[in-house]
Amino acid sequence: MALRLNGSNTGYVELDVPADAGSHTLTLPDGGGTAHQVLKNSATAGTLEYGLALPTGNGTSGQYLQSDGAGGSSWQTLPDSGKILQVVQGIKTDTSSFSVSGQGQFNDVLTTDITPVAASSKILVMWYTSVSTATHGQRGTCRILRGTTAIGIGDSGGSRILGSHGSLALSDNNYRSVHYSQNHLDTPTYTLTDTLSYKLQVCHEQSAGTVYINRDGADIDANTHFRGATYMILMEVAG
Repeated sequence: MALRLNGSNTGYVELDVPADAGSHTLTLPDGGGTAHQVLKNSATAGTLEYGLALPTGNGTSGQYLQSDGAGGSSWQTLPDSGKILQVVQGIKTDTSSFSVSGQGQFNDVLTTDITPVAASSKILVMWYTSVSTATHGQRGTCRILRGTTAIGIGDSGGSRILGSHGSLALSDNNYRSVHYSQNHLDTPTYTLTDTLSYKLQVCHEQSAGTVYINRDGADIDANTHFRGATYMILMEVAG
């Protein structure tokens, strides 16, 4: 048999009884139910009893209905922590170069901005770049600035330059590039409507001469040489 509410809003229940042999008994509970209660099947055959009491108001976006285990229910808010609220990507597909004029000099490669849509979010910063130098055997590193603050770098150690990676050297010739990448979960301090600016920078020792981005040092126009892209992805993670 099938039970359904009558669509004419007259307040009664329609019951479909199959035409096969045998009797079909429906026992309704005594008295009226309270507001927002529904009928459910009973463990006793042919009997219906009041089931889950629905809350009086509608839930809001992102909420779900949860039973209290005693026939009632309430609207609950889904936890936001860990949700990805937005994704922003910055990409650099052209090549560039700069001359190293001083030891510890960092040069800008790519900047990407994000405006958080929620309070207390974290920002997952993911980036990649390839770097070469005119002079082989030169050490270098990268770093990310949030505004003017370096993030995701090593601890201070004397006069050593602090970056995202230990020193990497192009040890054989300027036909090769060094590949740098990093994933860093940043916890910035901000107010809503603030725009956070993340900047990728590259540093090589002074004797490197010229440093190249997205190409090798020789950059010969032949199908044995390659060019690449630099990117930065920012993900706002709900706190």
